[in-house]
Amino acid sequence: MATYQTTYTNAPPKGLPGQIANEEKCNKVSRTVESAAGIAFGQPAFRGTGDHGVVTGGTFAATGAGSAAASGNVGTGTITASPAVAAGAKEGRYTIVLTATGATAPWIMQDPNGNIVGDGVVASAATIDGIGPFTISNAGTMTAGDTYYIDVTYTANADFLGLAVLNPAVPPNASAPDAYPQYFTGAFMTMGQMYVTAGATVVQGDPVYWNPSNGRYTKTTTHIRIPDATFDTGGGNGDIVEISLKLR
Repeated sequence: MATYQTTYTNAPPKGLPGQIANEEKCNKVSRTVESAAGIAFGQPAFRGTGDHGVVTGGTFAATGAGSAAASGNVGTGTITASPAVAAGAKEGRYTIVLTATGATAPWIMQDPNGNIVGDGVVASAATIDGIGPFTISNAGTMTAGDTYYIDVTYTANADFLGLAVLNPAVPPNASAPDAYPQYFTGAFMTMGQMYVTAGATVVQGDPVYWNPSNGRYTKTTTHIRIPDATFDTGGGNGDIVEISLKLR
């Protein structure tokens, strides 16, 4: 009889990537993998092109479109038309509102969820929440309440669906080990607790970002944000940690 294992560590891993971590409320959906390389257990999946299709994530890409409010502004200032957008920026409309009147009036910036994420002044460049640099020009009477927008549209990783659930019943596939292969119908967790591999030191309560270059999870805002996900346990690079999706 073949020997499967002859050495053992003093502290066996508490879980495997993609394993459901506990019996808290959990929801999973069935989706067909479209990506040729498959989707590894514990990795994020994004909505594909076909009905009930999903694809693996990739390098972050998004566009930004700046505009002035269509009505209500007293000044005739403009905002950078196409500011650069980096990972960490949220998809949706950012709103910038002048809080005083003047040629260098201060302003505040809110993210698509209504949270204040930064501030600046008219006629000075700023980079906030991964967006920029952008500038609000000084034209006309720049007045308190004048409003500008930056609309962020993801062109990659556009629609996060869930995390690939570990399934030992998946047929072995040399080209996609520990993964759902292409055209396989897999289970993806949309809410619940899951074990994943940390890519840097994290602590419980940190927001969750995913690094597509190594498939690990960090709190680094230059990586790809997993919406509504929080680290529930801490650890270092390479450690198995627990994340909570839509439960914290």
